[in-house]
Amino acid sequence: MSATIRDVAKAAGKSVAAASAVLNGRTGGTIRVSDETRRKIEEAARSLGYAPHPHARSLATRKSGVLGLVFPYVEAFTDQNPFCSRIMAGVFDEAVHLKQNVMLFTAVAGDSGAAPERSIVSPRVDGLILVLPRPGSAVLEQCRKKGMPCVTVVHRPADDTEITVNADDYRGGKLAAEHLIKIGHRRIAHLGGTPYVASSAPRWQGFADTLRDAGLGPTDEALIPAGFDWADGIAALDRIMAMPANQRPTAVFAANDLCAGGVLRQMKKLGLKAPDDLAVVGYDDTWLAAASEPPLTSVRMPIYEMGVTASARLVSLIEGHDVPCRQAVLPVSLSVRASTVGTVGGADAGSSGQAKPERR
Repeated sequence: MSATIRDVAKAAGKSVAAASAVLNGRTGGTIRVSDETRRKIEEAARSLGYAPHPHARSLATRKSGVLGLVFPYVEAFTDQNPFCSRIMAGVFDEAVHLKQNVMLFTAVAGDSGAAPERSIVSPRVDGLILVLPRPGSAVLEQCRKKGMPCVTVVHRPADDTEITVNADDYRGGKLAAEHLIKIGHRRIAHLGGTPYVASSAPRWQGFADTLRDAGLGPTDEALIPAGFDWADGIAALDRIMAMPANQRPTAVFAANDLCAGGVLRQMKKLGLKAPDDLAVVGYDDTWLAAASEPPLTSVRMPIYEMGVTASARLVSLIEGHDVPCRQAVLPVSLSVRASTVGTVGGADAGSSGQAKPERR
């Protein structure tokens, strides 16, 4: 039978009230204990193997010990999207480290303005991590109104008070363009991400500025609307192949690895090869990049680290600590593989900020 607070109090020679205050974090106010009393109670609890009941602790602290992780679409949990799974892994790992639980939500209903956002912004969770929230997110607005701690991931902050975690997507666009220019390409296109996603615009801007600095435009053909899925890459390549031969790009920088994977898949169907017929760069540098055929050069977005950072900052907020850098921007790098340089190890391999692929 597990030890109770009464057992701990008896072993420490202290009152049940003092033991409860120490073990449930309620010291201060009308209940005060000395350092010596705290030490004896904690030693007794350790020796007896006492573990506080989660429900009792939540009543004492008025906290649930649960973080809410919110994605804007149901498929984040079902389609094995590498971006979503890496964010979740980072959030979960840091939550476990900080002795928190995680509850998963989808914000589709709440972001359409319907009532279900109330089921997210509720006492069931102490705070929320919103991943890829749309501009004007109803859930984010509810957090602001109700004072619920909230951290956004991949989101353009509305003001200096919002706590966000982003990657340096402008730098990511520059890295992709610099690499392709360095290996000799002059007609280069970006397969742009979904416009409302906060990372899409800075990636294009970094890419376009680099082309401009190199005297290469950008031309009207440099931005091809696409998206973040396989089908978007397939459709983008079909659009490229419909262009006059003298206007087609010789290299593309895709919105993400999934989009780039669609390009590679369609190239194989059409009898084309990367990089001979078209060099391809992805974004995210997930497991999918290394597993592609050929292996995909990709800008490494620190997705796992973004999840870890979001969890850590949310718990700091919940516990009332200050968050000095409220809008974190994590660095990116470039992993060069055979989709752009043929056999990796050539002149450009490693010279564009190449990162060793993350082991997962």
